Amino acid sequence: MTVVSCQLTVVSCQLSVDSCQLTVDSCQLLLITNSPIPNAQFPMPNSQCPIPNAQFSVIMKLQKNTLVLIAVALSMTGLVALFEMQVSPKEEAAKEEKQKIFAFNSDRVQFFTVKTPEKILTFERVYATKGGKSSWEMKLPVQAHASQASVDFLLDRLATGKSDRTINITAAQLPEFGLDQPQATVTVKLDNQETHRLVLGKTDFSGRFLYAQANPPEAPPQNSAQNLPVLLVPFDFKNAVQRPLSEWKKAEAPKTDKPQKPSPTPSPENK
Repeated sequence: MTVVSCQLTVVSCQLSVDSCQLTVDSCQLLLITNSPIPNAQFPMPNSQCPIPNAQFSVIMKLQKNTLVLIAVALSMTGLVALFEMQVSPKEEAAKEEKQKIFAFNSDRVQFFTVKTPEKILTFERVYATKGGKSSWEMKLPVQAHASQASVDFLLDRLATGKSDRTINITAAQLPEFGLDQPQATVTVKLDNQETHRLVLGKTDFSGRFLYAQANPPEAPPQNSAQNLPVLLVPFDFKNAVQRPLSEWKKAEAPKTDKPQKPSPTPSPENK
């Protein structure tokens, strides 16, 4: 049998999208020919005719979901950045204040004492005129004008110095940190009569810090198991307090010998 001409027509077809691939679930074909076989029908039940790359509405839906996710991500990024800009500086400032040893300015100090095992030095701020420029005078162990540079160095460390960290020890451990017999104790009195005290102990194992106590109780605690906070302060504090007496005094201006005026030589007319 020979088919002269043939026309293939899809009579009925059901389509569905399965896993982002468009396929023909079922298909019935009608074969129409010019042959003696009139309108022969060859049903093909459950035939599958995959159509590759059928992704029309799925792609559009995927693109829309992706854009929504990108917009949400950008919004969250903006909120995080705004939060960090507003909150982070406040947290940093609070952390800075927490690390500071004391919370006073150096220009408020009116009187201070430096006590070491060898000597006790006291200094007082004096004013040439009320509310005018001030200077420092040493009162003990001798009365003298104080070195402004040495005084400023110590007071600046007290006002701006920060603790690297704080550890807790018991009262029984004070000797291990050199705080039972400190190498120096600095006491300052402010313009409102408020006093503050810094006790300096041994150098830590790294050699970069000193063990110290800020405003400890005057009398040692009776309970040897009581916890006490100990600060690690910069080693500069040792340089600020351990000076020879001559460095605490104001340097005297070097004396210059005045050249003697030559005696007038009598002129021949006055002879």
